Amino acid sequence: MNPTLNLIAALLLAPLAALRAADVTKPNIVIILADDLSYGDLGYTGQKLIATPNIDRLAASGIRFTQAYAGAPECAPSRASLMTGLHMGHCRIRANGAKMGGGYLRSEDVTLAELLKPAGYTTGFVGKWGMGKMKDEGAPFRQGFDYSFGFYDQGRAHSYYPDFLEENDHEVKLADNQGFDMAALYAHTKADRNRYDAQGNFLAPGVADPAKAKNSQTLIHAAGLDFIRRSKDKPFFLYYATQLPHGPVVTPNLGAYKDQDWPLKNKEWAAMVTRLDACVGELLALLRELKLEEKTLILFASDNGYSQWGYFARPKWTEDPLFKNKGPWPGGKFALFEGGCRIPFFAAWPGHIPARESRHVCALYDVLPTLAELAGIPSPPTDGISFAPELLGKPGQQKKHDHLYWENGSQLPHGQAVRFGPWYVMREHPEKQLHVFDVEQDPGCTRDVAAQQPEAATRAQALFTAEHTDSVWYINLGEPDRPKRQKGKAGRKPVDQGIPP
Repeated sequence: MNPTLNLIAALLLAPLAALRAADVTKPNIVIILADDLSYGDLGYTGQKLIATPNIDRLAASGIRFTQAYAGAPECAPSRASLMTGLHMGHCRIRANGAKMGGGYLRSEDVTLAELLKPAGYTTGFVGKWGMGKMKDEGAPFRQGFDYSFGFYDQGRAHSYYPDFLEENDHEVKLADNQGFDMAALYAHTKADRNRYDAQGNFLAPGVADPAKAKNSQTLIHAAGLDFIRRSKDKPFFLYYATQLPHGPVVTPNLGAYKDQDWPLKNKEWAAMVTRLDACVGELLALLRELKLEEKTLILFASDNGYSQWGYFARPKWTEDPLFKNKGPWPGGKFALFEGGCRIPFFAAWPGHIPARESRHVCALYDVLPTLAELAGIPSPPTDGISFAPELLGKPGQQKKHDHLYWENGSQLPHGQAVRFGPWYVMREHPEKQLHVFDVEQDPGCTRDVAAQQPEAATRAQALFTAEHTDSVWYINLGEPDRPKRQKGKAGRKPVDQGIPP
């Protein structure tokens, strides 16, 4: 080979060689994605009233990212961003609702599972998918997963007592849940009238025998543990996308909160979060039992920012007066204020990841290139940057984002936001003014400094233009809010940005 080419190749491969020199082996991978978990719901992020000992210990053992962001301020696009490594200017799915029913992943989209499977990983998904229904190209078993179980349609995932779940390419009927009254559950949640017996057990409305009703999280959790047991002899990737604690707030048992002098909704929310913690504890116990603890990388995150207001019949993004779990940022789920995208995020891998806090700025679309690097495989072009060096205690080798980018959101369908350096810049519509905040000095975004920082505003304006590509499937920036209904499937990007379509 030409000596010059040899030198170039050596320079390009140096970061990966350095990681391999650290005696890093191909890890098992578990991604635990909570659903609507508030930033302050966990003990390690400051919660005092809700018990999360297993999550707290796991977070303390690894790296806790204090400047982490979701891919989007709501469920489906954030999950698609995680799975494909693309931000909202390029991602196939950009909001919870498309111009008509649909808007799912296509066969040409490359997911984490499709990336890891050829590298020798057994791939499994359990929980809430939201990127393609049973008959769509975007169904998980058509997107690289050897095993899938749960809710493919995220709308159905609002029920914890469904009449069926999906497993691979078929439905699993839950006869004991027949008759469950979802409308009553929503009404009772908002009015604080869900019914529990003297022992704190939920009395599911509409079913013949509430004691026999099957809670979906119980089944999803069991399926995840079974997948690990079946896959223990070779590298595996488990995407554990729990419903918890997404509303409507309800729990099989109020547990330790049954006799608290709190509103019922607060008892239920706390029990849901603590139940998630117990499931994490059981997963960790299984890894220890199988002697896989030091062979398994665990990533834990929430899918979007603060949402509890939506289940507590309060005005948008109102702080809960009891739990105070919102975090300091403005806004919350569905909108591109800082509070819509800030999330708790940490990674643990005993023996490999030093325990510490990190201020490295990252987003869920960084996960795909990170896992590719740790698995020793090339990553397709993405909007993400691998944070593997940061994980492994090599911050000097860590590349930094020039910027992070978001757009859309059900509450601000024409919104755009960008983060670079200390600046978080957003606008609600292309025809409206830009807002500039120093989120390092002013995390509550109480002072708009656009007038004092014209260079930041100018740069953000250029990024807003450069990072967006139109989609035939979603409302594009500045379009009428009620466009003509589209036929067909989510289309390819009309502009080639060097990102896979």
